[in-house]
Amino acid sequence: MRIMRVLPGWARYTLYSVLAVALLLASGIVVWRVLRPAEVVTAARTAYPAGSDVPAAGPIGALISAPLIVDGRIRVYAAKRQIWSDDQPDFRYEKSPFWSFRRWPQQLIGVVEADGTVVGSWSDGKLTALDARTGKVKWRADGIVLGDRYAGRRTGAATVWTPPGLLTGRSANGDPVVVTAGAGAAAFNLATGTPLWRKDGNGCGAQAFTGPGQLLVPDSCTDPQGLTRYDLASGSASQWAFHSLPSGVLMTPLGCRVGNSECGGLRLEQHAAQSQGWLLTNGGDIVSADTLAPAHAWLAGDVAVDAPLGDTTDTRALTGKDARTGANRWTWSPASGDDNTSVGVVAVADGRLFVLSRARTLIVVDQATGQELSRTPTALPQDPDRPYDLGLAYAAGPYFAVERLTPGVAPSATDDQYYYLPRPVLLAAGA
Repeated sequence: MRIMRVLPGWARYTLYSVLAVALLLASGIVVWRVLRPAEVVTAARTAYPAGSDVPAAGPIGALISAPLIVDGRIRVYAAKRQIWSDDQPDFRYEKSPFWSFRRWPQQLIGVVEADGTVVGSWSDGKLTALDARTGKVKWRADGIVLGDRYAGRRTGAATVWTPPGLLTGRSANGDPVVVTAGAGAAAFNLATGTPLWRKDGNGCGAQAFTGPGQLLVPDSCTDPQGLTRYDLASGSASQWAFHSLPSGVLMTPLGCRVGNSECGGLRLEQHAAQSQGWLLTNGGDIVSADTLAPAHAWLAGDVAVDAPLGDTTDTRALTGKDARTGANRWTWSPASGDDNTSVGVVAVADGRLFVLSRARTLIVVDQATGQELSRTPTALPQDPDRPYDLGLAYAAGPYFAVERLTPGVAPSATDDQYYYLPRPVLLAAGA
């Protein structure tokens, strides 16, 4: 400062100017380093965990984030700008990340997994494929833009359990494929990221889904309404029309592995008297199936489960039928005097039907035989003694997870109001 005093005025002014410019440049460099587009890969530092023992039936814990369970070894989660995992599926809370992948400033739109590859779709249309064993990037590709912002709320359930337009499937020769379908469609080999085909959209496509060897896109511009069907390997297109139903039909994919991926059937419904059920076959045909027409029917493998259960109905039986022929295979009924009136099937996975009762007892039924495998309360010691509504649900192997919502609260409410608890995702297991 003594030097500044002895300098003439013009020199002091010049020095102050130089210092100001230097400070601005330094702050600009800091801002750029913080805000510049970036990817942060935090790979696993330990070996891929061995498969866990089958957990005992019953509640495991409560999570903040909705898990996508991979190989029975890790749980994958979604956040606004991050995909991450932890390494113990039967742990009661989230653990420190096993691996993590973050992008900035893009937002995460959807996550899918198959064959040990975890794929994220981002708001700039980019796809990033991660090795589930290590968290390292396997490949990157340009997909279809499926949205401009994260829609998973606190739990991420909509991002990992029902990702919009991000789908997995298998081509006719068994190769795994990942598809982005929105304003157009693009398919990639899941293992390598090799582009398979790309199609421009016409603005008529509704929510797409995959079936055996094909991508199916409802076409809202045709009358009668139809499906555009793309071969997953080649992208060759064909049309299928619902000749007996007009446009505006509600189309529900059935028997899907997760979300709208790898489905086995569909239901078309304008109103109850005009609903139709269809099976998707390995040969690419669409076969009529009356067993899937009821609004309460589920498809579990080759079994159509008639599940007319609900909070406002009396306890009724579940009936398993051959999905193609309608022949009865089994009937499951609650035990005599059972006060756990069933709400209904809430998830299907790996040969199991997961049923929740009004009292939130979790009942697991074998989809092939109708045998009851387990029946356990799901209340945790810290849970309040008051009811909750069911949000999105998910199952993988013996694991079951469901969002717990505050009764009567609209989705437009804040997360603190909308969700039942700060840790809203119940994690449980069935036999």
